[in-house]
Amino acid sequence: MKKAFLFCGIAALLLASCSGNQQKLDEDSAKIADLTEEYKEASDFNDSLLLLMGDIYTGLDSINIQEGLLYNMNQGDNADRREEIRHNLSAIKARLNANKHLLADMEAKLKNSGNENSVMAKTISQLKARIEQQDQKIAQLQNDLDNANKQITQLNTTVAEKEEQVKTEIAAKEQAQQETIAAENEANKVYYAIGTNKELKKNGLLEKKFLGATKVMKGNFNAAYFTTADKRNLTAIPTTSKKVKIWSNMPSDSYQIVSNAEGIKTVKITNPAKFWSITPYLIIQVD
Repeated sequence: MKKAFLFCGIAALLLASCSGNQQKLDEDSAKIADLTEEYKEASDFNDSLLLLMGDIYTGLDSINIQEGLLYNMNQGDNADRREEIRHNLSAIKARLNANKHLLADMEAKLKNSGNENSVMAKTISQLKARIEQQDQKIAQLQNDLDNANKQITQLNTTVAEKEEQVKTEIAAKEQAQQETIAAENEANKVYYAIGTNKELKKNGLLEKKFLGATKVMKGNFNAAYFTTADKRNLTAIPTTSKKVKIWSNMPSDSYQIVSNAEGIKTVKITNPAKFWSITPYLIIQVD
């Protein structure tokens, strides 16, 4: 009987011991599960933070590239390049704004988690400062782009005004030259007429009344009967006659009347300035 009671007591003790171990095991398993979940969340949070950090620093590299493009255009007007830089800066700024919101969410999660992690908090703070610096740099680059556009526009306007001024000056100079040439040509115009006595009288170049002296161009005459020439290059006036008489008052020592082998006469002007000094009209009578 005593043995039976002893056996029952030992069994009860063993059962109680097993029940206590199972409860402890369950509690430890729950703790391990919680720690695993916390570790996973912390690991995911850390990975996200590292990815975000890499993207932010990539954005900085992109900004530096755009800065290099802007300040290395050889100060030339490259509207396409400037527009490309403006577009790229807008895209970088949009990405920075998105990263800024992600950082704010991560910071809120870190605070709400109740886990004090000074390293992560400091990293988030540094990244927020980095984004702010990049925002300021983008704003400066955009301002420089605007100033470049204004300077290029002003330069183009100045160049256009200068070109217009040069065109006006060239046109005025050309007009003055043309007027000078026209005046010189007009000043050097001379006129000569060759005809028989009858033809010259008919056209009003000669006039003789009964028993009176012959008058040269004293009344109305036919200007179209004259041939127009330039005294600067008129050195000889050929005729088709063997008999020639000059009616206009030309200095005798300024010309010669020469004959060819057949006796046909040519008026050779030896001193053009003196020859035309009295009158620009030369009247030659041939018979």
